Amino acid sequence: MQEKILACNNEKCVKNIECERYRLFKSGEKEYKTHGGTPDKGCGKFIKRSK
Repeated sequence: MQEKILACNNEKCVKNIECERYRLFKSGEKEYKTHGGTPDKGCGKFIKRSK
């Protein structure tokens, strides 16, 4: 059974464009969290965006 991915709404994160969590948030996912990414580094919870 696959675990649900928690979306992320962090617009400041340097990796957000490449991140599946941010894509889920932008596509309307209601369950999300602001992970700790900054303009200089990612949060450590990064998941490579699926095609």
